[in-house]
Formats: sequence, structure tokens, C-alpha cells
Amino acid sequence: MKDISFKILIDIIKYGYYSTPIINYIYKNNTEDDLKYYILLLKSKWKKDFKSAIFYANKVIATTTTTILRELARFELISLYVKNKEFEPAKKQCECLRNNFKNISEYARNLMIPGLKLLNTKYNILNKDFKAYSDNYEENNVDKAILKYSQAREYIKNEEYNKAYELFIDGYFLAKDFPHPTMMCNGLNGAAWWIRKVDKKKALIAADLLEYYIGYYFEDLNYIYNWFDTIFEVRRINKDIKIFECCDVVNAIYHNNSEISIDLKFMKFLFSPVTYYKIDNSLFQYMKNVLNLNDIKKYMTIQSVTLNKLIRKYHLIFSSNQPYEINNEIFKRQIKNLFEKNKEVFLKKTIDLSVLFLATYISYINKPKYSKLPLLKLIFKDDKNKIIKFFSANYEKMYFFNVMMENFHEKILIDNLLNKNNNPQTAEGCLFYLARKKLITELFKKPKNFKEFVFNYFKLSDEEMKVFDVFLRNCVRYDIKWSITPYPKSKIRDFAIKYGLGQKRIALGYYSFEDDERILIDEIIDKFL
Repeated sequence: MKDISFKILIDIIKYGYYSTPIINYIYKNNTEDDLKYYILLLKSKWKKDFKSAIFYANKVIATTTTTILRELARFELISLYVKNKEFEPAKKQCECLRNNFKNISEYARNLMIPGLKLLNTKYNILNKDFKAYSDNYEENNVDKAILKYSQAREYIKNEEYNKAYELFIDGYFLAKDFPHPTMMCNGLNGAAWWIRKVDKKKALIAADLLEYYIGYYFEDLNYIYNWFDTIFEVRRINKDIKIFECCDVVNAIYHNNSEISIDLKFMKFLFSPVTYYKIDNSLFQYMKNVLNLNDIKKYMTIQSVTLNKLIRKYHLIFSSNQPYEINNEIFKRQIKNLFEKNKEVFLKKTIDLSVLFLATYISYINKPKYSKLPLLKLIFKDDKNKIIKFFSANYEKMYFFNVMMENFHEKILIDNLLNKNNNPQTAEGCLFYLARKKLITELFKKPKNFKEFVFNYFKLSDEEMKVFDVFLRNCVRYDIKWSITPYPKSKIRDFAIKYGLGQKRIALGYYSFEDDERILIDEIIDKFL
């Protein structure tokens, strides 16, 4: 392999193309200069900036000296024109590609054939099919996954949802072999969304795994709002109380995002630790008609403790159709019950709470405000009774403790998908946060100077902490099998060695940032040395 920069390699995997045969072929056979515009093309396409993507595709075609890279860019350009509904330019580029096919290796031709066939099936942009001179492309799991999803959509047209579900799941497992997170999640999203019409339990299994992967693989969440919508709908029809956690994550991500308008349905399941409620029309009608309480007065207030008594008396359980106030109190009870259970586990077992605490804190989108110096001293002193007393103070702290204590793995979710568990197991906490926590606990498996690291971390500003959190998660999520091993240099290397975090992983996290962003990472790293 040629000596191309780690930044180029990280760009490849960061934008969802890593481990595909096309990219493997490209970075083995081209120089970094040749790759520059092609990577910018892929990045723009991933960000759905099709205008820029088309510009860079044309730039590659005009400047590169490598025939294969030029025609691969042309192949992308055809797809981009189709997405923009510019079919005439797409057809012209198809003719150029056809004329140049004889100058491209059989291997490269077979990489492009499945995509061209799919485009032609859907949009009829070719006068005649491109011919593949072998069946090699059929052995490519990337293209097999795409074909599975395409076949699934054909079954959806005939409302054959079970067959479509099987194809989406088959495609997911093919995509997982890359691994290609976006295609994995697209498969699970399609499976959950359509099977919900005929089998809501199967939909919930796929939605659980989808939520886990969103937390594990993605930082830029602007373009996957529809995945959260799928998770919400599946949890709603299953009367799954974890809908509160889904809505909390959506609100935390998109609340101040001008690009996304949050659907009001998400606002109906936002947890609140309030101690009393106003008896609005919905709660009034429910208490009068369902609970037969005729002495209730509309627009008065009711204490949460009174609602709890009613919940116990009438054995109420969570239902998405109940008034918010009832569901919110049921969710509060669940938090408290889980806390009591986790408290017993914590008091009986020897647990390295310091790593779990930091991993949970880093996993959160909106940081808890209470985790400052006094608590850090309490954590490292390891006085279990005082720690329990601290976390039992309110519902937010109890919830944090529950996420901190839960140990849940991807394998369980995959076993559920494969029907290996007669009674599918699920996490009691938020799968989005548990996945993010998993990244950090994996990074700190064998830490050194950990106490110093934690205290330095909590000295960072909010903005520094936000950037540094992404850096730490990227260190693990980009650690895939490569034919080369990147190593950091200078202070980044010193940082990796000092805290026992692994030089390869630190290099991956560092080069996942753009050049100008790395300036801030450099400044942050200085504070840890």
C-alpha cells in the first residue's frame, strides 16, 4: 500500500465508505494527490451537498491521471445527477463510461455494475445494460446488501411485509460484515418500519438494535432524524416505556437545531421530575371516565404523591394512550425501582465506579450539572454509602446511576434478532447512552494515571469537553481491522502513552478531525500532559 496520510483513511471510514471494495481498491492504487478531490466528493455526497459533490466529481474527471479513479468519479457523478433528477446529463455520462469500459480492469468494472443496474432498474437511464464479464460482483457483500434492500422494497409494494423484513435483515448482516454503519442502520430501519404493520414485537427487536447503533457509530445526527422517528413509532405501538428515553435523546440532539423541526409527538413523552401537575382536560377526563373519580376538579393541581397512590390502587401500567402525567409518574417509579435494584448490586460487588462514572458522563448529550469536584472526590474515595446517598437525592441522579450500573451488549440484541432468546432480553436503560458508554469503557480498559485524567477532564470548558468527548469516542468506533497501523506523533503520542489508551486508537481519534479542528484538540491535549 502506498504511503497516504491517515487523515485520508479516516475520511474514508468517517463518511461511511470504509471497507468497501471500491475504497480498498482506490487507496491501494492511487496517490494522496489523486485521492484528494475524490474524498471531497464522497464527503459532500455524505453530507447531501450534491452541488459540491458534482463539482468535485467533475474535478476528479478533469484532473486525475488514473483511468480507474476517473471513471469511478464518473460513476458517482451519474448517481448524483440521478438524485438531482438531471437525467440527460446522467445519460451522457453513462455513454462516456460505456466508451471507456474497455480501458478499465475487469475488477473495477464489476465494482460498478451492480450500482448501474440498480439505477437503470429504477430510472431507465441506459439504452442497454452494461455487461459484466464475470460474476465476481455477485460475491461482493456491499452490493448484495444494496440488492437485498432493493428486493425488499418490491415486496413492500405488494404488502408482503414479512418477506421484506427478512430481506432487510439479510442486508443488515451483509452490511455488518463490512462493517458499514449507515447501511446497517438503513436495513434495521426498513425492517422495523415495515414489519410494525403486522408484527410489532419483531419491529421492537430491530428498533432496539437500531438505537444502539446510532449511539455507537454516529456523532453527526442531523441526517438520521427519520431513524428516531421509526424508533418512536415502534415504541409507541408496543407501549414501551423507553419511549421517554428516545424522546429525551431527540430533544437533547435537536432542541436548538435550526435545521430540524422536532415533531410535537416527541414532546409528549419528555420526562419531568415535577412534584405536582395541573389537572388539564386530558387528565380530568381520564380520572373521571376511566378511574371513576367524580370529585376531581378541572384546572386544579394534583400532587405527584397523590397520582402515585392512584397508580398503585388501580394497578396502572405505562400506555402511550394515557395522559402524560400518569405516564411520567410511572416512569419515575421505574427509575426509582431500578435504582433500588442497582443499589443492591453496587453495595454487594466490587465495581470500578470511577471508569463507569466517567464513561456515563461522557455519553450524555446534555451534561449533568452536579458532577463537579466534590462528587469526584467521593467517587475516588469509594465510600459506597455516601455515594448511594448522593445519587438517591433526586430522579436525575438516580437515572444517571442506573445507566452507569447497567451492563448491556450488542450480542444480546443480535441474538434477539436471530430468535436465539425465547424471551428477548432488552436493556432497562437508554440503548443510545449505553452504546456510547460502551465506547469509553472499552477505551479505558487498562488506564494509567486515571485519577489525573479525570480531574483534568473536569477542568475543561463546556466547549472543550464537547469536542474532546467526540475525540474519545472516535478512538474506539474507528478501530477496525486495517492492513496498516497508524501511530500518533509528538504530544498526541505522549498523551496515549501516559494514560495507557493505545497509540493506534488515539491516532484514529485525532485524525478523525479536520485540520483546523485539530488545533483545539492540540490545546486540550496540552492540558493533560
